[in-house]
Amino acid sequence: MKTNVTYSLGNLALIEKCDDYLGGFLNKVFGGIEGRTKDFIPSIKLFLYNILGSSLAVSRLTDYPLELYHAVEFEHVPRERNLFRVPERIGRGFPIVHEKFQSVLREYGLVTKKQFTDFSSTYFEGKKAALGELGYSRDNLPGNKQVVFGINVGFNNIPSALTIQKGNVPDKKHFRFMLKAAEAVMLKKSIMIFDCGANTKDNKAAIREKGFHYLTLKPKKLGSPYKTAIQLYWKSHKAFFELNGREYTCVKRTTDDETEYIYFCEKLEVDQYLLKQTKFLRKLEKNEPILKRTKKGKPIGEYISKEGMIIAKGSLQTTIDGEQQNPYLNGLEGFFILQSSLDADPKAILNLYKQRDKAEKLIRNMKEGTELHPIRHWNEWSIKGYIILVFLANFLASLTLYLAKNPIVKNLKLLKKYLMKLTVAVIYPPNGFRFHFVTNITEEIRSILGDYIDKYTDKSLNLRW
Repeated sequence: MKTNVTYSLGNLALIEKCDDYLGGFLNKVFGGIEGRTKDFIPSIKLFLYNILGSSLAVSRLTDYPLELYHAVEFEHVPRERNLFRVPERIGRGFPIVHEKFQSVLREYGLVTKKQFTDFSSTYFEGKKAALGELGYSRDNLPGNKQVVFGINVGFNNIPSALTIQKGNVPDKKHFRFMLKAAEAVMLKKSIMIFDCGANTKDNKAAIREKGFHYLTLKPKKLGSPYKTAIQLYWKSHKAFFELNGREYTCVKRTTDDETEYIYFCEKLEVDQYLLKQTKFLRKLEKNEPILKRTKKGKPIGEYISKEGMIIAKGSLQTTIDGEQQNPYLNGLEGFFILQSSLDADPKAILNLYKQRDKAEKLIRNMKEGTELHPIRHWNEWSIKGYIILVFLANFLASLTLYLAKNPIVKNLKLLKKYLMKLTVAVIYPPNGFRFHFVTNITEEIRSILGDYIDKYTDKSLNLRW
């Protein structure tokens, strides 16, 4: 007799609801790259199901119950080696998949004129990954090789573009690849919003050449540009407004092709001062042992060289008043400058830039919600293929929340918990036919999936009893 089983239904229902709404999304995006591969679309559905669920390693994708494989349209339990080939095949077809994905976005009017761009990285535990390079680590793991990726997300929270580069590519260089990928789907006179990491004259000029606008943060440096801007701020008439409970003042400076918005916020000044003061005090405590050794005339460090041991000794320099000054304070606290090709109301510009957290949330969802890191693949194409799958899984989750009228759950981590709680119980009676029923249908699930859940109920039960 077969054993009764249960499996999560919420993530499968989410995938199939979006697939139906977009007129066969999986076939539209992945059709044509499968070659001779059998069960290619079911394999992709299984990967997406796993990413939106337990996030098991590929080697464990054969651990699910047989009933689930039938639900995603497998005839038999797939072979492990066949599953490993799926991300590689997707990675090889990356340009085709990306182009078809954007075609679907255009077809269903899911692209907005306001597009938020951001870049991040994910790391490898090993050293032999094809795209793995040492670079600026957003995961605070500078010793691990990584791969960097960029995303574009619309004002409606729908992702619209993805780029993947080696781990040592900086944001200002990576932005050129993103602009090329995003322009294929962006509407005329769209505006790209990004942070100071990609803010260069060449990048801004490239955006304008393609007929788009930009809004970005000017890098905060101690050089003359910021000092000159602050001097202008104090001499000029200021616009005052309140946004999200904070009071701001702003001075606009317009040239032929760009407008600078010089902002100042007293609450931000206090917050930055306290943060730098805490950092300074922490540094003083950390260097206390070095101070004691210096006063006693002892070496503060020993370093090996080819000519022998280098012994470093310290000398104590005190200020005139005997009080150590905080070197982290630079006089720019509370100030920041936004640059844009649009001359608009300062409050509207700042409010738009603050919406950039849509891109940050998507990256956080990719890395934490769908557990993008660490990457477990080594082949270049497999790495790209898996990142694409994670990106599309987040697209499906964003689309589901976009289509829901009043979703109670909006955080992806919490969304996954509710999706996994919604289960199908498959019962094999000793003397009867198999039947199944859906359990744990909560108010939160109804607000997300609506009546689509009813599709999975066993319609034959009413005829039996």
